[in-house]
Amino acid sequence: MHLSPRRCVPNFRGISSGGYVMGAVRAKTMPIAFRFLTCVTMVCLCGCPLGTPRDHYRPIGHGDTTIAVSPMDDAILFNAAGTGGRDLYRLNLSDLNVTRIAETTDYETAPGYSPDGLRIVYAAGVPGDRADHIFTIRHDGSAKTQLTDMDANDTSPRFSPDGEMIVFARDKTYNWGGMAANWEPGGVICLINADGSNLRQLTSDEHFAFEPYFSADGTRIVYSTVNGRMSIPVDGSAAPQPLPGPFGAVPSYDGKSIAYSKGKYSPDLKIFIANADATSERVLTTNIGGCYRPTFTHAGDQLYFLREEWPDGATGVPKFSVWKTAIDGATVRMLSDRGLFDAPLSWKPRTTP
Repeated sequence: MHLSPRRCVPNFRGISSGGYVMGAVRAKTMPIAFRFLTCVTMVCLCGCPLGTPRDHYRPIGHGDTTIAVSPMDDAILFNAAGTGGRDLYRLNLSDLNVTRIAETTDYETAPGYSPDGLRIVYAAGVPGDRADHIFTIRHDGSAKTQLTDMDANDTSPRFSPDGEMIVFARDKTYNWGGMAANWEPGGVICLINADGSNLRQLTSDEHFAFEPYFSADGTRIVYSTVNGRMSIPVDGSAAPQPLPGPFGAVPSYDGKSIAYSKGKYSPDLKIFIANADATSERVLTTNIGGCYRPTFTHAGDQLYFLREEWPDGATGVPKFSVWKTAIDGATVRMLSDRGLFDAPLSWKPRTTP
């Protein structure tokens, strides 16, 4: 599981109430000019203590890039550089042609298909709004519909197997300071009907949850916590139950397997697959590292994943290329280089896959 790094937000309350260990008397006697200069210096270094409530921090490089496979396994849906910072695109797997779903000023992330392939659900930040919300749009870019609008950051939406519901992760705790808004990639797990009705929260505020998925039969939500995987009924009728396997594990569409990225550091990360009960684990990307975000095909015979690169060295920003592997690990090959995410409409494959 690859999560974007959290921004550090200074504790200005602590500073203003004696964080410099000087006491009230000394603070009173400090020359006004020096106090003003100190405040200006802290603002420059740490950001304005009043914050910028309309800003929304975005990771550099490809840190918020995700991919999804179409129900027919004939296309990959992804977000990449576009008019709003990130637009949605479709990569046709038969000829590797790229088309844009819609050109908007929104910053669009985490797209996924409905079971019939006609609709797309995704999270997006609208200009002037500090949080991302859940939207749906038709595969041809028409009928865009906003489903959520609370002052909370919504992400990782996915359709139910029957297409009637959408599950997503919501961060209701917002920290801000300087020129960046700080949202987490999770918080609580929520459900909403695909038409935007009947929004409800499934998990408690006390436990950080992320990366939700529907079970193969649509009756339960599988999600991750820092302590591992959990499962809860969609109607919330029972308490969450632990599941085997590491946090961030992705279930196959038939529910029989899980895939995940594992390693100590980024260069060590490899894609693993195991049975749903976490038995019979095996590595699929033996000879390459930096592997993230495995995604099953609906047929279950292949996995697509992202591989991290640092083309400008440690002082640059991370970029991703798209790779694929058979679930037996017999064939592992690159599908696209990092140019697919930097300039998707002008990208061309280097060689015929």
